[in-house]
Amino acid sequence: MDSDVVVIGTGSGGKIAALELARAGRSVVAVEDGLVGGYCPYLACVPAKSLLLSARAHLPWTAAVAVRDEAASYRDDSAAAAELTGEGIRVVRGRARLAGPGRVVVGADVLTAPAVVVGTGSTPVRPDVEGLDEVPTWTSEQMLAAPELPARLLILGGGAVACESAQAYRGLGSRVVLVQRSATLLAREPRAVGECLAAALRADGVDVRTGVTLARVRPDGDGGLAELSDGTTVGFDRLLLATGRAPATRGLGVEEAGGRLGEDGRVLVDARCRAAPGLYAVGDVNGIATYTHAANHQARVVAADLLGRGYDADHSAVPRAVYTDPTVFSVGDVSGGEGTVSASFGVGDVARARLVRLSRPAEVTGHVVVFADAATGVLVGASCVGPDADSWGAELALAVRARLDVELLTRHVRAFPTWSEAIYPAVCSLHEQLSR
Repeated sequence: MDSDVVVIGTGSGGKIAALELARAGRSVVAVEDGLVGGYCPYLACVPAKSLLLSARAHLPWTAAVAVRDEAASYRDDSAAAAELTGEGIRVVRGRARLAGPGRVVVGADVLTAPAVVVGTGSTPVRPDVEGLDEVPTWTSEQMLAAPELPARLLILGGGAVACESAQAYRGLGSRVVLVQRSATLLAREPRAVGECLAAALRADGVDVRTGVTLARVRPDGDGGLAELSDGTTVGFDRLLLATGRAPATRGLGVEEAGGRLGEDGRVLVDARCRAAPGLYAVGDVNGIATYTHAANHQARVVAADLLGRGYDADHSAVPRAVYTDPTVFSVGDVSGGEGTVSASFGVGDVARARLVRLSRPAEVTGHVVVFADAATGVLVGASCVGPDADSWGAELALAVRARLDVELLTRHVRAFPTWSEAIYPAVCSLHEQLSR
């Protein structure tokens, strides 16, 4: 065997798995055909949040690009590669293909190991829209490496990438139109959450159009013209395709190594992220929870399993955050289905909001929505919208993970004056419903 473990893909999950195993004394080979470290630090999370912060600071575009590129290490992965090699990990550049259990082909080389960890991530979905190949488009990765600021940006999609991009580019000077086929933004979250965010984006000057689809596009000068399902047209200089991502498994050979793929191409895994004996898959490629922090969790689960101290992955409380202003933070089951009860409270009604309004006249929008299982009284989900919700909402993520009784949450002491005080009236209302 060439090594104890071969890791295919060094995005967040693959990198953490490789490092944890190497630090535990295992010999590890990491294969990467792109940037070591994956897209998150170079072409996704990090530069996206940088642009949002620059927009809030009212930086000019040239300064925002300079900050973005520095934050993304100028898309130079040499430091990330050095971190791996410094831990004794052999880094192999090239595209990998599984050629049977424990066999990985990279170009003319064949790597063998008793365990293989797949962390190849995902790729942007390109929607089937008439004329799309004839107009200037961006994927999110292309957008976050581009030097130019389009005067007119059309965004297709209503998820986190679409919403964050809309607010960032509007704040940096683009005229932005966002088109979303669902009735609200962030369609998987409670309707009130999407409506609150849509109102905030509109207040910032984003033209948000929900419940419509992109029928077709055609060239128009250096840009394009989009025809929408409601009969209106929108001119644009760039069209951002933010309609989702698909697991990067094409040509990978998962089945040859004994694994199985789902209908959408994801690698099917068990509770310890095992796809077959000696074959694991972490991160976007298994499609369970497509977030960097979920990939990190899964990587630690895989490393623990290979080191003989395994435990099951728990995705019951993986946070979902959108870093707009106001921030959105959700966790758990927020579908409001049969057998659950819910309650909400406005963030603008807590003392902290009054202090903000007095210190700098501004409207504070947002709310907390909490969900409990009617039979057990256990908190099963929550959505928070408001200033810094990604921080104070963490209390609710832990509560969902620990399956805490709502009554306990009504007795928890929260600091004054914090945004988290909005949780108390919401859980009290929920407890009253459960007690009837």
